[in-house]
Amino acid sequence: MRRRRVLLSLAALVAAIVVVCVSPIWARQSRLSAAVGFAQQSADAQSFLRAPGVGYVQAYVRFNDDMPDDVIMAIDQEMLEGVASPLRFKGADWMALVGVQRAGGVWVTAGTPATASGTPSNERNWKIFDLKTRLLPDIWYRMRIEADFGARHFRGFTIEGGDLKRTIDLTDVMLDYPNYMPFSRSSMTYFVAAMRGRGMMRRAGTPLVYFDDVEGGIIRPDGTDHRLFFADFEKQTTVTKQPLSSPVIDLNAYRDGVWYLERDESIFTIQQVPFARSGRFVGVADANLD
Repeated sequence: MRRRRVLLSLAALVAAIVVVCVSPIWARQSRLSAAVGFAQQSADAQSFLRAPGVGYVQAYVRFNDDMPDDVIMAIDQEMLEGVASPLRFKGADWMALVGVQRAGGVWVTAGTPATASGTPSNERNWKIFDLKTRLLPDIWYRMRIEADFGARHFRGFTIEGGDLKRTIDLTDVMLDYPNYMPFSRSSMTYFVAAMRGRGMMRRAGTPLVYFDDVEGGIIRPDGTDHRLFFADFEKQTTVTKQPLSSPVIDLNAYRDGVWYLERDESIFTIQQVPFARSGRFVGVADANLD
């Protein structure tokens, strides 16, 4: 574990999409800009973590006309088992992440039999789909992931906005276990992110992704949602580093419903804009490679 480095499971993600390219050795090859929020203090969250079932995360996502095609806009929900009384494996982290490019590519992180048996993955195993349509700028798209944390499988991914409404069946895709995460106990975590790798770049552009009205929670047996986490960026002015500790990360130092930087390299701010979906503020992920 590197000192003062954020360890959450998006940590190895960008490396999986970067390819060798001709560029100065001092140039940044990739960036992942992400914010993470926790849900672990409520009785409902604790009940779900003891007997996990189907969970969801959804967020509204938007970009400007100058955003390059290669940038991946992602949302994610993860279940941390913690080091105290884990359900299956000490420090396990079950990840359900999906990212979308404006050209229509959909990137899904997939687990394997090895990860399901308790071996963290060293490289991302991507499942890639094609929406067969381009996303349009200046539109709020709702992205939603559903996953069964009991069975450790995805259920589906939905994106809708403008004339687009598409659901992709992901029931045959296993959840990944990307990193050992030594949190003191279990928690649900929710992410929003923008990422890019220099090897996929075709033009510089402005790699800014806007997020609003992020929520995550439980899907009850009757199909209704029960919210565990919600953040509309109206009550928080800055996104700070996580309060990490070693060798065990003390979850008592984290507050539910608060955004933290997923890693030191993340460029993630809260800004007032005229096009916020609700209120006046949005979260902004900047994936620039400068």
